[in-house]
Amino acid sequence: MDDLIVTGAAGILAVCAAAAVIFYGIANLLVLELHAIHTGDTGFVLASIACIILLCAAYLGTGLWLRRTGRI
Repeated sequence: MDDLIVTGAAGILAVCAAAAVIFYGIANLLVLELHAIHTGDTGFVLASIACIILLCAAYLGTGLWLRRTGRI
């Protein structure tokens, strides 16, 4: 096989594996959230929402910083 084909196939497999792990993590978090809501554990729900908002703010801040510094 050509080296380019092997490298491309390995890259596609790595991306698919990463996507599967991310989707599993999201599904697991959703199940934990539903269990916490069902049992009335508002502390976990609020902490989880705060972490998600913090991650979104960090992502937005990184994008704005990259745009301001001209790296995009």
